[in-house]
Amino acid sequence: MNRPISAAMIAAIIFAGAANALPPTKSSAKPAVKAPGVLRDWTKVATDTPAGNVVLGNPRARVKVIEYLSFTCSHCAAFSVESGPVLKEQFIRSGSLSIEYRPIGRDFPDLGATILARCAGGLSFANAADEIFARQSEWLSLAMGFMERDAKRFVLDTPLGQIRAGAQANGLIDLMLARGLSRERIDACFANEKLLASILANGEAARKVIKGTPAIVINGTMVKEFTWAGVEPLLRAGGAR
Repeated sequence: MNRPISAAMIAAIIFAGAANALPPTKSSAKPAVKAPGVLRDWTKVATDTPAGNVVLGNPRARVKVIEYLSFTCSHCAAFSVESGPVLKEQFIRSGSLSIEYRPIGRDFPDLGATILARCAGGLSFANAADEIFARQSEWLSLAMGFMERDAKRFVLDTPLGQIRAGAQANGLIDLMLARGLSRERIDACFANEKLLASILANGEAARKVIKGTPAIVINGTMVKEFTWAGVEPLLRAGGAR
């Protein structure tokens, strides 16, 4: 389990100023009405929480999962890849389980990935997160190289400018452009202090209740398991089908 880094220094980068508004995202909370007898695909339903996180699946699911995650966490990537065929394609699709994603933004590369996923918004957040994790080995090595060699060149930039420079260097911005996220929206997200403040606040709140990532909460109870092999039986025991 990856242990989160303290956000005290990261939180200090937020400076005073009016927050820029993001262009609205298309809501995915109201799926198309299905004909009688046709099962609803709950993987097409996503809602935003007041804290800005995303819940994927049936809001009235029997099993409600919260996943605290970091996009730079190798165990989180493994959980995402290994769980997908069952967690998403069976449990969530059937409506028996929903999952709330709570990224913690534990370091600068993670903040860049989280900003871009939040920028996609709603259902697109969940799909973007899947791809970011699936390609973690590609972009994370570039991110580490940027932090070691080039980050000092951006120390005079704004905090969001520094984070954006890293996301550009490691290929995540290009990845999101290829997924259909517009350049204008990306520009707006990396100019939005309120968005960064929200991510940092969520990370600080998470650090009060978790010891590392991924951290899994099932129906209000934090479980000790953090691998898919350990979590799946707990979900089935709770009624996920």
